[in-house]
Amino acid sequence: MILAVAAVPASADARLLAAKVTGLVLADLNRKLAGILPRVLFTGLGAASAPDTIQGLQSLGFVVLTLEAGSAPTDRERVIARRIEFANGSVCITDREGRTHACAPSSISLLQRGTRTSTTSEKVTTSERKIDVGRAVMTGGLMLTKTTEKTSIKTTQNAEAFLLVQRNDAEPDLMLYERRIDYAGLGAEMQPVSRGNLETVWTKLKAMAPALVDDRVSRPGFVSGLPTTADDPVDLALFLVALARRAAQ
Repeated sequence: MILAVAAVPASADARLLAAKVTGLVLADLNRKLAGILPRVLFTGLGAASAPDTIQGLQSLGFVVLTLEAGSAPTDRERVIARRIEFANGSVCITDREGRTHACAPSSISLLQRGTRTSTTSEKVTTSERKIDVGRAVMTGGLMLTKTTEKTSIKTTQNAEAFLLVQRNDAEPDLMLYERRIDYAGLGAEMQPVSRGNLETVWTKLKAMAPALVDDRVSRPGFVSGLPTTADDPVDLALFLVALARRAAQ
């Protein structure tokens, strides 16, 4: 079980008492809670100790989130947008199969944004010719060079901004990646660069549900500060923020 903290009480001794409840050294607890909340305290909390730990933290005023490793929603459960337009007060997404998914303001539970980074590696082999004095002597000057091959691994990182429309009507969430969308549906508001178009979409979405906007996942250090789990770090971050918002209601 993953245990995270969404809110820390203001009392001076709250963290000291929390360290005793969790069995963590105070310095470790402070390090785990540093930065933008929610933060993860445990990635593998045992079933036997979980109830006492959760109850102990809650009794001190901490807002606790729990989830099973690997339970964060992923793009497999989301609609990936290929085209977008705004009509009749709703945002309308067309997916890769050409199906349209309309979402009215009343169906939005949360709007989040962030950046997903993917890493690809490929083997690259290069050839170069070098002067070989020994070969030149042995062949009487007929062969002055030799060809050598060098193999290396080339790693490329690709970062892409996204917007996530999370829904409350049992329909799948809508994922909008900056460079995968046809923005022609924006009409006269369409810009020549994808980032500008994504910002236009973000502005329109925020106007639809201004109280349901959260950009924590896009802030420096939030995703990178999460520990390694079975979940993709970005998906885990999105899920933790959604759980934290729900807990605050």
